[in-house]
Amino acid sequence: MSEENILNKVMTFISGSPENNDDKHVLLKQLAKEIQQNKYSKFYRGRYEEADSSLAQYFFSIYKIIYPARQFLKDPAIMAKIKSITLESFLDKSIMDLIKRLTTEKLEERKRAGGPNFSTELEKDLEALTVGFDSPRLATADKTYNLILIFSRFVTWDFPAFLKKFDPEFAQDFSIPPKFTPLHTDVIMADLSSFCSIMPSFDPSDDWKTVFEIFKYCKGGTDLIPLDVWNALLANLKDLKQSKMLEFIIRLASGNPVWEVKIATKPDEHLTSRWLNEKASEIRRIITGITDNQRNTQITALEKAVFGTNETTRLIYYTKEKGKILVQKDLESYEYAPALNHLTAFINDFIKKEMQELADILLVRGQWTKNADSIVMSDAYHSILDILPEIQNLDASLSDDGSNGPRIRGALLRADRDPGQAKYLKSIVHNLNEEALHLINRTVPSFVTIGKHLKMLMEDSQKKSYELIMNWKELSFMTTVPLPQRLSEAYKLVNYFIQLMLLEARAEEGEEEEE
Repeated sequence: MSEENILNKVMTFISGSPENNDDKHVLLKQLAKEIQQNKYSKFYRGRYEEADSSLAQYFFSIYKIIYPARQFLKDPAIMAKIKSITLESFLDKSIMDLIKRLTTEKLEERKRAGGPNFSTELEKDLEALTVGFDSPRLATADKTYNLILIFSRFVTWDFPAFLKKFDPEFAQDFSIPPKFTPLHTDVIMADLSSFCSIMPSFDPSDDWKTVFEIFKYCKGGTDLIPLDVWNALLANLKDLKQSKMLEFIIRLASGNPVWEVKIATKPDEHLTSRWLNEKASEIRRIITGITDNQRNTQITALEKAVFGTNETTRLIYYTKEKGKILVQKDLESYEYAPALNHLTAFINDFIKKEMQELADILLVRGQWTKNADSIVMSDAYHSILDILPEIQNLDASLSDDGSNGPRIRGALLRADRDPGQAKYLKSIVHNLNEEALHLINRTVPSFVTIGKHLKMLMEDSQKKSYELIMNWKELSFMTTVPLPQRLSEAYKLVNYFIQLMLLEARAEEGEEEEE
């Protein structure tokens, strides 16, 4: 039958016309004839619709060749080593030296040794590593590793299960010859289909030499499989594939004359980019940890400088302690609780006391050369006082009678059985945190303004010729502590507090953006 006639028969079969059963029979009959003429015809016993024992023997010969590789590659530690060696094989020496400095063990050693510039050093190392990985050679590393994965998938195919169908007593003791017997093809149809889908690549550009050199290195200098033996096996498999003998057997066994092999998806492992991303994340975590430790140390020192031993938790509901239940549910907590409580404490302890006294002396009784300067300071002072009721309103919203408290408590009770409540909670708490941050950010510029004026007034009070306030001598009689000293202490305290707010608010902003 001509090729054109066969094609017509196939199209008729696919179209589902009333004659398709006859067409199917014709095509299957034609397949049986083609098998008889195939160079691998011995694999199929057409009269009995059986796979000959020689087919099992063929798979057994493959199994003997790949068995050492099968045993070697089943160890996850070996595969991890192969991945690492594959990457290193394509890296420049300078990058390799850098990588050795960035192993987990070395990073821990360097971290313990510490030093004020350690974070900066890591940043430079990471930048150099990123530049070093921008190399065309590393694309070859990816291709080589994917070839290794193709090889691994092939050698770990379940040869023993397939062979046991021909010989139920088949064992992996190669000193005992197996006793294969013919087998009806429908029993092995799925196996043959699976095998056809995972056959190795036959692309002439595939660099199997490098693959087997990597295997040899990882095996301590001995060949996993001799390269020439593997190349010979590849040539034979390619010949078998081109003969389509296995496909013909499957078509006859399935009764589907148009069956086609479904090739398994090729591995597409981006070895280099994945490794770089993982290493970059590790380094970033260390840098973040160092930065966090430094920040926390600074925050503790500033908190002590501003508040001494005084209790700084002044809110009732928007506190770090109250937010722990959210943390236990793996939810966003009251992120700005420390900062907002510090702000509340500072307004109550300093602004409404010491600063109010200074404001009465400086802004009410002081004779300013420029009223505009006093107005700027006065506005900043009152804007800070005005923020306090807004903070208290935010806190009160979390009470039993507040707008947010009942919603949060109700959602927490339902969160375990209703996943949607977690999203609802996250939205409420996120909005609260945004409001808290907004309040903090609104006050910081006012504190900066007061700080600047306190410094200018401190300097002006000690000049021989006053420039800002003309009656310093008169004002000095209104306080038992010298005004320059009070101004200096107030300026220092405000400056420390600004730094505290910037550290706490800016740190939380960074974490939020990263999330």
